[in-house]
Amino acid sequence: MTTDKAASGYYGPKAYDSEHLPQQKRPAPGANPEQPWFNRKADRKLPWGHTEDVAPQSYRTDYSPATLRRFEKEPNNFANIDFHQRIDHERYRHATAALRTRILLFFNAFGNPVVIAFMMFPLALGFAGHLHIRPKSEPFGTTLLAFLPILATFLGPLIACNLIPTALFKLFPRQLIKPDKGPLWELNRRTGLVTVYHYDKKGTWGKTGQPEEETAPFYEFDAYTSNELIHGGGVVHTLYLAHRYRNILIPIGTLIGKTNPEECYALWDMFQNFMDTSRPLPDIPLWEEHRPNDPVTAEHDRRTNRPPRYWRDMDNDTWKQKNDEMALQVLRLNTPGRLDIMRNSWAYSPRTRRQRTASAE
Repeated sequence: MTTDKAASGYYGPKAYDSEHLPQQKRPAPGANPEQPWFNRKADRKLPWGHTEDVAPQSYRTDYSPATLRRFEKEPNNFANIDFHQRIDHERYRHATAALRTRILLFFNAFGNPVVIAFMMFPLALGFAGHLHIRPKSEPFGTTLLAFLPILATFLGPLIACNLIPTALFKLFPRQLIKPDKGPLWELNRRTGLVTVYHYDKKGTWGKTGQPEEETAPFYEFDAYTSNELIHGGGVVHTLYLAHRYRNILIPIGTLIGKTNPEECYALWDMFQNFMDTSRPLPDIPLWEEHRPNDPVTAEHDRRTNRPPRYWRDMDNDTWKQKNDEMALQVLRLNTPGRLDIMRNSWAYSPRTRRQRTASAE
């Protein structure tokens, strides 16, 4: 159990405190059969503790000060719809949109201006090469007209992927912007519990409409990075949490996608800092409005005279500098080389010796 602290009346008995870890059973190697054999052999287990104040790139760009200020000014037309996602001072509850919404967003990603610009580069090179070798008697307009079908073949579908979902979302928002059946998992700072939600049509959810919940303390999970080979010989990584003693896996890496290992390290540090009640909430724009509601964070901000709107009132140039500094900090992370503080909490359990039989003597 965690020991008492100044805000012990607020946090639950299972709340994670990196300075006071409860005694736990020493895990046996490969004890979790939920992990495939290859994963147990190839995936890298990340150590606990010694975290840095970092966040993955997507959490910095998606929740920039300018974005937060825009959210404050613009009314939310879907405020009355429960999308099941909750991010505040107590919990990080993850949920996805309905299948129809995800399909449209999937196609819309192919029409991203970055993807279109990427496709334009080789097409522009090809057009420039054709201009160089074309007969001098051929007018430029004729060359351009001959090239337009090629341009339309490559860029037309991408532009359609951008325009069609965007138009459908604007024309039929209530029908297409829908939540899924419920949350997938939750990390709760106040209780210290991790909850996974199951939606089995033949189980409780199918009979009552309520999902089955599987819970365990956060400190009983370990983080792993998995490796996946991609075309061209590259390797991408993703992060997941695996319970040390039960068959529970949480693919938290879906929050940032398949990326480089340092981004996975940053995500692991961010969630450890979020759940750690011995320290304030992660000081990034995402959690700024919730800082006064967490007692440890509020006391820290009072003691350090932190401005309540430090991020939200930050100008774009200063934010760019801060973002670049954290990006460099993330690239320098060497999480696998850290000492694992969780090992100090494992109770010593000596191996039992086999008794020699009388016949063997």
